[in-house]
Amino acid sequence: MDSLTHIVLGAAVGEAVLGRKVGNKAMLWGAFAASVPDFDVAITSLFNPVDALFVHRGFSHSLVFAIVIAPILGYIISKIHKEPKEVGFRQWTFLSLVAILSHSLIDCFNTYGTELLAPFSNARLALDSIGIIDFTLLFTLIILVITILFFKQNYAVRRGLAFGAILFTILFTTLTIGNKLYIENRITSQLKGNEIEYTRIKTSPLPATNFLWLILVEDSTGYYYGYRSTFDKEETKLTYIKRNRELLGEFENNTMVKNLIRFTAGFYAVNKDENNSLLLYDLRFGSMAFNEENWFVFTFEISGNNQNPVISRSHPNRSFNLQNFKNYFERL
Repeated sequence: MDSLTHIVLGAAVGEAVLGRKVGNKAMLWGAFAASVPDFDVAITSLFNPVDALFVHRGFSHSLVFAIVIAPILGYIISKIHKEPKEVGFRQWTFLSLVAILSHSLIDCFNTYGTELLAPFSNARLALDSIGIIDFTLLFTLIILVITILFFKQNYAVRRGLAFGAILFTILFTTLTIGNKLYIENRITSQLKGNEIEYTRIKTSPLPATNFLWLILVEDSTGYYYGYRSTFDKEETKLTYIKRNRELLGEFENNTMVKNLIRFTAGFYAVNKDENNSLLLYDLRFGSMAFNEENWFVFTFEISGNNQNPVISRSHPNRSFNLQNFKNYFERL
């Protein structure tokens, strides 16, 4: 999720856990603790571009990390705030633990994938039901958290609003799973009706809302892709893109390239640009440029040779601009 969602959800967690005893300090430290897992971005530049993909949302988002870091953070906070005396190391540790876990757990609903069980497993849990930013969730949490600040520390309504924010998050994430299943059911029915054979289906919401989805339908040589709104009545228009795996040539058996393909969960396509450079696209992510040909969020350039491939560091291109937002809501 985006950083602001983590911050406001962490603030709500802080208020729910310790707000009655320490006031706004609980919200502040809850927001900070909920941001800690994403500090991994500070070290990704130390790794090669492929390994860096796995560092983000790797160990720093695991259950083990939360269990290890929470007492450290709890100890530091308890030394900074020595009053009230009934709130000490254990209470601050618990707040830190819940806030950190709120970050890791909600990230599992995105497409990127979260290594929740690291270091015991490198499997990346990705439920693909919430976009990297969802305004319905974000704005609701912001309103609830800001409203809390208008009430004094001992007012019960503060805890009510905090728990309301947490319960809304749980309800919202649950509903996104239901919406995903609805979208996939509609696509499956369409494929069956048109007698289209396939091996896998992947659906992932575009940013902004949970109502416009990228559809990927894999077969033996490539993918059908298209966009479906929750409100669509007609069939989804599907366009075909070839995988072009053969273009990888000698790179196909290289460990770095294999890891890059593993990062894409096998949903990738290969092409060459006008300069004959080899490009690998990660197809899993929905972009705001949903009606353009170049809608790929992650694009990697591969050069060099099989023994020493050079893979470019790709920065997400989600195409956030006013025109794309206008097109998005018109399509919605």
